[in-house]
Amino acid sequence: MKRRVYLTTAAAAMVAGCSALSDSETAGEDGDGDDGSSDAVDEELGSFDEFEDLSQWTVMEGSLTADQERMYVGSQSARMEAAESDERIMIKREFETPRNLSDGYPALAFASDHTVNPTVQLTDTDGDRLLLRCAVNADGPFVHRDLGVIERVGEPDLSSVAHTKISVWAGDRELSLWCDDYRLVGRPDTGRVLLQFPGGHETVASEAASILAEHDYPATVFVNTDYVDGEDRLSVDDLESLQDDGWTIGSQGADNAPLTDRDVSGQEEQLSSAVSWLDDHGFDSAYFSYPLDGYDESALELVDEYHDLGFVGGFAGHGYLTNAALAPRAASPDADEVTTLLDLTAEYNTITSLSYETLDGGTLTAFEAAVSKISELESEGELEVVSPSDVASDNIAE
Repeated sequence: MKRRVYLTTAAAAMVAGCSALSDSETAGEDGDGDDGSSDAVDEELGSFDEFEDLSQWTVMEGSLTADQERMYVGSQSARMEAAESDERIMIKREFETPRNLSDGYPALAFASDHTVNPTVQLTDTDGDRLLLRCAVNADGPFVHRDLGVIERVGEPDLSSVAHTKISVWAGDRELSLWCDDYRLVGRPDTGRVLLQFPGGHETVASEAASILAEHDYPATVFVNTDYVDGEDRLSVDDLESLQDDGWTIGSQGADNAPLTDRDVSGQEEQLSSAVSWLDDHGFDSAYFSYPLDGYDESALELVDEYHDLGFVGGFAGHGYLTNAALAPRAASPDADEVTTLLDLTAEYNTITSLSYETLDGGTLTAFEAAVSKISELESEGELEVVSPSDVASDNIAE
């Protein structure tokens, strides 16, 4: 159930079953630039590889087969498998002519029989690399995952990409990873940061509000509506005060039990009762945080039905979303992690959501470091702090 897609993705949708450009196509008639060097092929946003032709991929480790029984688009998916003797699975697609991927970021549909973190790698003609990653739950739905930048090696030139790899760590486990619909999505002109506080704990009002007020930064608190006014939780008055200061008040369901603990009717009750409470109290029910990051296929469909965006723990620093019901965020990164993440966000103009459940001790120190780093990069014009509505505004209804 997909209510909306991003403008950049919708406008660049390609013909099903085809890559955006074949390896034989080049920028010029003979593939050479004016200086005799090979020009990179400009890739458009949209479909890049739907894995209809696996001969374009070389198996580096593990095995690769076409699965015609399980797919996201087209007639088949790529099934990567690891035996007990395999430490990881890796496949590689090398380009006869370098590709210009500077305008697009990868996003893929994944599913696995184990909880894994697949990595997509872009390597330029000098061997410098950009690594992106997502989180996939065991036996979860086969859906699009938006990849966050986790590392750069050297100074990767995305305008001249020589090959791309998909890999996952197996660690002597027999596992399968299904891949489909490799897409290229756009990204903002400036890096974006969202600040979030799931759970509605009292430290949001006692600590976070004053820190963010000094910089006039918006933020979002996701509440379990059954717990509002409870011990160590925000009150209705707290929420109204935060909303008056420009905060977004979102939903984390009625209580904090994972949606996977309930059947479909229970999941819908969890979501709908919270939406009703928020609407009745004058708050915004458009945005959702998964309790304890639990979801399955029915949960994703219901979140997509009741909300504009759903946020879950994962790897932040992605392009425009391909799956609005599963927006990844970094949960309580420490001071060093958040500094690296924000530098990458600024350099690659990605979207990064940072979440902190409670603020005390080391978590408060890390949050203060994050705000300081954001302020530094914002003053240099390299970042902007936005709200969920700013991200959702790039969506269009079906």
